[in-house]
Amino acid sequence: MKKNIGISYMFLVVLVSFIFIVVIIHNKTNIKRNLDLVEQQNVINRGEVGKISDLNFYQKLHQKKDINALIVGDSIAQSTGTSNFHEKWINVVIKDVQKKYRSTITTDPITGGSTTGIRAWVELNNAKLTKQYDVVFICLGQNDQFNIKPKQFRMFYESIIIKLKKLNPNIEIIPIIESSFRQYNDYSKVIEDLAEHYNLQYADTVGAFNNTGKLYSYLSNDLVHPNGKGYVYYAKTIEKVINDNYLSNKKTDIDCSVLYNNTKKLTDFVFNNSPELNNGFTIENGFIGNKVSENLTFNTTNSVAIIHFLRKPNGGKFKVFIDDNFIKEINTNSTFQVSYSDLIAYKLRGNHKIRIEISYIINKGSVKILGLVTN
Repeated sequence: MKKNIGISYMFLVVLVSFIFIVVIIHNKTNIKRNLDLVEQQNVINRGEVGKISDLNFYQKLHQKKDINALIVGDSIAQSTGTSNFHEKWINVVIKDVQKKYRSTITTDPITGGSTTGIRAWVELNNAKLTKQYDVVFICLGQNDQFNIKPKQFRMFYESIIIKLKKLNPNIEIIPIIESSFRQYNDYSKVIEDLAEHYNLQYADTVGAFNNTGKLYSYLSNDLVHPNGKGYVYYAKTIEKVINDNYLSNKKTDIDCSVLYNNTKKLTDFVFNNSPELNNGFTIENGFIGNKVSENLTFNTTNSVAIIHFLRKPNGGKFKVFIDDNFIKEINTNSTFQVSYSDLIAYKLRGNHKIRIEISYIINKGSVKILGLVTN
């Protein structure tokens, strides 16, 4: 009897062990199968993401995909001149695209008030962009016409186009000829020539405003920035560019040679925030000085030199010297705080010392230098 019980007990142990082993093998098989399915889905998802990112702006509109847009420009790019959210040209465009193409546009700005092509080039190269953008609106020229020559403007404008195309060869770029020019000039001609060379269709708001038959003062309260009525024409002009290219299934990935030789100077971008000498400036996300004669000295062997600094209330002035030769004095005082870039030289050869020296401080104010930009 005891023998039979022992045999039965051993059989039961063997049976339980067998079942346990079968369950483990089954579970391992299921786990492997599930992992394989997950990996397959990941491959599909990666492929789908790749497919979407390979589409250009107009193909995404055709497929009702979401759009990432970048705005590079000045105060007109920000729709300064109207405080009404719904009158800002980009918001009108977003609403139109949503209604007409069933696509949602998300926008990010680079730069803002007082921006020139120089500052736009500096901040675009300095930005840590985390998205792949489908379309970029460039709104520059108003401030450039008072600060740099057309041949300098074209160098920086073309470099911005080249940089954007490096970020995404399929990106669509829509340049805007600003209405504040009032009439076509050497700066608008630069935009036209670059647009033709790079197969870009520009939004001509000079023509749009002139064709209204209305006085500029009707479309602008300060005779520079459009008001709500004026920005309607910005939106309509941009929407027409988008719709024409949408209907023609425009291709955006094209190869182009550099149009202007001087642009080749800006192939490289170097942001130097390590001066050779610092006499009196405090280091705090840049260099802050609050006494006359405090100075910074940078060494450079490159041809282009740009001072990147902060304009702000309670600022001051600083003088710039190259190898002890006075170049210019720069005023950093402003009614609002904004980074700014000033071109010091673009034809340097050999080794040079660039000295920045505070020449004037508003009471309890300061000068803040962000760095020296070279090529």
